Amino acid sequence: MSTPHESTDHDARPVLTIAGIDPSGGAGLAADLKTFAAHGTYGMSVLTVATDCTTEGVTDVHALPPAFVRRQLERVVDDIPPAAVKTGMLFNMAIIETVAEAAADLDLMPLVIDPVMTTRRGEPLLSEDAEAALRTLIGHATVTTPSLPEAERLVDIAIQSRADTEAAARAIHDRLHPAHVVITGGHASDETAADCWYNGDTIHWLEAERQPYAVHGGGDAFSAALTAGLAQNLKVDAALQRAKRFVTRAIRQAPPRGAGHRPLALNGRTHALASPNESLF
Repeated sequence: MSTPHESTDHDARPVLTIAGIDPSGGAGLAADLKTFAAHGTYGMSVLTVATDCTTEGVTDVHALPPAFVRRQLERVVDDIPPAAVKTGMLFNMAIIETVAEAAADLDLMPLVIDPVMTTRRGEPLLSEDAEAALRTLIGHATVTTPSLPEAERLVDIAIQSRADTEAAARAIHDRLHPAHVVITGGHASDETAADCWYNGDTIHWLEAERQPYAVHGGGDAFSAALTAGLAQNLKVDAALQRAKRFVTRAIRQAPPRGAGHRPLALNGRTHALASPNESLF
């Protein structure tokens, strides 16, 4: 009997990402699909935006027509119904509203919302008129995974401590109504890469040693790994722990490729962290 990350092609669970293209391959659809493959799932994708992006940053964004995004969603879901879905960069209000409508109409669940608003460098990845629509979309989420800066913007709370992070996680849950909130700690400056998970009842922290370099696509890979776990019928706590182990190994092995932040090592060598034996709580 195969474990989730040892699935054969015929039993690989289909997983869908709705996101943008990063030509450098370190983030967006590329990171999602590599992560899905590393977890033994069958990756599918709906394109929302094309970007002029490298490991050094984003210089331009071109959004697809919302009607075309909707057609992609309808056709792929009709052809191969996904076992779980995640969103990445949606960029503007029209695309976000289209995805929210499709999430309800097509029953896109479980749904992981990575509320992509800025890059690690602070470059905007969400148009100014789209924040209200994004907050509404988060209400459809099984899990939402904002970074620290994104969490601050979603609920207008300055985060300077763990207590602030916990308060922001509770506020996102109570105001925006996702089932689970995970505030990722990659943007923090302390020695521990700590993510705060709130399930509507209890706060948990997932911790790992921070590496001495910045990476490109860490949030994408984490949310994609979580989505793969949910597709494989893991409970949220187990899927989160496996995703954290996966991304920790992928960051640790990240090669110095490109002139900017390192892209993660999203390949077979990270499978060792898919074992559920070690608890992070």
